Amino acid sequence: MSIDSFNKIPPHGVVRNWLGADTVERLLAYAQSNENLFKDSRLGYGASDRIDPTRRISRRLKDLGEFTNELRDKVHSLLPAIFETLGHKQFIPTFELELVAHGDGAFFARHLDTTVTNQGRPASDRIVSAVYYFHAQPKAFSGGVLRLHSLAASGKQGTFIDIPPDYDSLVFFPSMFPHEVLPVKSSGKFLDSRFAINCWVRRSGGNTDG
Repeated sequence: MSIDSFNKIPPHGVVRNWLGADTVERLLAYAQSNENLFKDSRLGYGASDRIDPTRRISRRLKDLGEFTNELRDKVHSLLPAIFETLGHKQFIPTFELELVAHGDGAFFARHLDTTVTNQGRPASDRIVSAVYYFHAQPKAFSGGVLRLHSLAASGKQGTFIDIPPDYDSLVFFPSMFPHEVLPVKSSGKFLDSRFAINCWVRRSGGNTDG
C-alpha cells in the first residue's frame, strides 16, 4: 500500500431521509420514555472497561426494544449498496446496535471501532460502521460533526472529511478507519440532544461482545 493510500479519505456513503419523520417521532418518544435507563458511555472491555470523560462523554442505551428488529432489517436491506460503495465482498452479517444521546459538552475523541482488547481476544470483527442521526425539531444543538480520518490520521487538510449529523440521515464507512465526534453544544435538556443510533455490521460467527 502506498503512502498516498494511507492519507486518502475513507470510502463512505450518506443516505438521506432514511426512516422518515414518523419513525423519528417514535424514536424520540422511545428515548424520552427511557431517559432514566441511559447510562454514561464507556470505553474498553473486561478489566479495561471504564468511564473516561477525557475521551468520551455521552449517554447510551443498549436496548432498542421494538426498534431492534426494525432497524436490523432496514440496515440488512441496504447492505448490497453499502458493500458496493465501500468495495467490500459480501458476507453473512450480524448486527450490534446502541442508541446514544450527545448532550451539552458531549464528544468522542478519535478512535477505531475495531480494537484489540487486553483480554486475549482477537480483534473485533466489526466490518462496517453505520450511524443514524435524528433529533427533535427545531434542532436545538450545534456541533457534533462526525470527522472521518484517513488511515494515517495526520489531521492535515485533505486527509479527513467532516459529515454533519443531519436529521434522518445514515452515514456508513469501514470500521477500520479512525473517526471522532466533535464537541456538541446544547441547552442541556435531554430532548435537545444529538441522538445517534450506532450500528456495527459484523462478520457472522465472530465475537459479539461489545
